Amino acid sequence: MRLPHLLLLLALAVGVTACGDDEPSATPTSAAPTPSPSEPTSEPTTEPTSEPPTSEPSMSVSPVEPSDEPTTEPAPEPTQAPTTAPPVEPTRPPGSTAPSSYAEARALIDTAGGQPQQLERFRTPTSSYCLVDYGPLVGCELRRGGIPDPAYCGDGPTQNIGRILFDELSGKPTPECNSDTVREPGAPRLPAGSVVAANGVECLVEADAVLCVQPSRRSGFYLGGDDYSTFTS
Repeated sequence: MRLPHLLLLLALAVGVTACGDDEPSATPTSAAPTPSPSEPTSEPTTEPTSEPPTSEPSMSVSPVEPSDEPTTEPAPEPTQAPTTAPPVEPTRPPGSTAPSSYAEARALIDTAGGQPQQLERFRTPTSSYCLVDYGPLVGCELRRGGIPDPAYCGDGPTQNIGRILFDELSGKPTPECNSDTVREPGAPRLPAGSVVAANGVECLVEADAVLCVQPSRRSGFYLGGDDYSTFTS
């Protein structure tokens, strides 16, 4: 009687165990969930900075805001270029009767008449010395003394004009405040009224003066013991 009863209990136990294996287990599995492709990964990414770090300190310049208030600094004054004083022209002595133009001098020479002499140098009755055809030196020199003209002579070696020469390039008659001489011995002395022509220069000898002109340049000079003049027209 006991053996059938034990077999029945054993059969019931096996049946219960088989039914329990068919139900799902409530215990969670250890597999990790697969991340969705649309979701970003949890790994951090490093983005480059906009400015690379430098070892030297950077200097920034702040813009200057315009000011509405007027400045109080005075405007700089314009500088003026230094001016060069014009050369001082010779001054004719008071009461001078010397010719002051080429036309006047030309008329005096033509009135004297006579045949021009071809001479390199000569002397006047008062021993004024003239060079007419002697290279760059063309003009006349007083025998002694000179005509005072301190405004023209300035800081020259003397305050008196004692010689007048034609400029070699321009032909302009130029008074000189000379302390030297261009005299050489052997120049013939001519009487008043004599005319000398050489090297494009014509001179009229007067009793106490000499008058010389350059017709090609319409210039000339008059030189006496106490009177002189120069002209270029």
